[in-house]
Amino acid sequence: MIIGFDINEANVPQRVGVNQVAYNIFIHLVKNLQDGDRIIAFAKERPLPDMPPAGDKLTYEIFGAKRAWVLTSLTKRLWFGEPKIDILFSPSHYSPFLSPVKSAIYLMDMSFELFGTEYFTSYDINQLKRWTPVSVKRAKKVFTISEFSKNEIIRLYGTNPEKIEVVYPSYDKKAFHGKIPKTKQMAVRKKYNINGSFLLYWGTLQPRKNITRLIEAFSKLKESRLKLVIAGKKGWLYDQILDQARRLGVENRVIFTGFLVPDDLPALIKASRAFILPSLYEGFGMPVVEAQAVGTPVVVSKVSSLPEVAGDAAIYIDDPLSPESIRQSLEKVLSLSLSERIKMIKDGKDNARRFDWDVSAQKVITTLKKL
Repeated sequence: MIIGFDINEANVPQRVGVNQVAYNIFIHLVKNLQDGDRIIAFAKERPLPDMPPAGDKLTYEIFGAKRAWVLTSLTKRLWFGEPKIDILFSPSHYSPFLSPVKSAIYLMDMSFELFGTEYFTSYDINQLKRWTPVSVKRAKKVFTISEFSKNEIIRLYGTNPEKIEVVYPSYDKKAFHGKIPKTKQMAVRKKYNINGSFLLYWGTLQPRKNITRLIEAFSKLKESRLKLVIAGKKGWLYDQILDQARRLGVENRVIFTGFLVPDDLPALIKASRAFILPSLYEGFGMPVVEAQAVGTPVVVSKVSSLPEVAGDAAIYIDDPLSPESIRQSLEKVLSLSLSERIKMIKDGKDNARRFDWDVSAQKVITTLKKL
């Protein structure tokens, strides 16, 4: 079997969300290929240094114009290029409209169908709304990252449930574990100028992550010396998040780190009192699993996929639209007794073990072979 793999979502320097999933499924598919199978990785840019090296089971093809690459360059390669592939795998919402080979796509979430231009740029909304239903319809198999996302695809597009297969993402088990030395934690604190006790949010800074309400809830906590660290790549409507801290008079206690060097993240999570994800919508919520694996209590919204992912090892925000509900959940995690905290950390580590990239990659390969 020859798999054509569109690696453009994976082949970016600052990976968040869909980029992380695309990168990890790529490297683990390569790792788990059986003898006689191989991947041809299609890209519009040269592979970054941390992409898997070419070899017997992997070759790279870099070609085409940067704009409209899927519709023009990739489509042309599938029809006229050599060698021919057996199936195209795209870990994104975008696959060719016209293709001589079967395709499988791997979707993250359907938030663009629920939230308008308040949460997305007009360009992104229009692209996703036009292209995703066509990709879903044309694909022979649709992979997605949670049962919640599967049900969303069925609800929104009327897709046959048998066409959709849930393949959970996972995390880097070599990086996210409970034995991160204190020296590393102290070094990361110093690097980002974080002193004292702090809560941590990690993820892209965009409105559906609900960070403005988190800051409002944080401003009302009893512990007046506690800090809130907001770590992540600046996203859509970042300025209003920054303005919220100023408006509420807590700008000196809210620390924005920007995009984190990946090596710093596990230590920052480990050093925090708790990890907070107050999102209004998540297709999966990988930072929750990473925090659980490191051994940090998590507070998450009781919406979308988050209860499915976090399991019984989390404190839930019943109503993420209410700053008061967020505040109550933050107070709860801050007031945990030592024994309660230890149990929550143990339960979190047990929950994180459910997710494994090798298992997920093997599931994808088996399904592609059946197609």
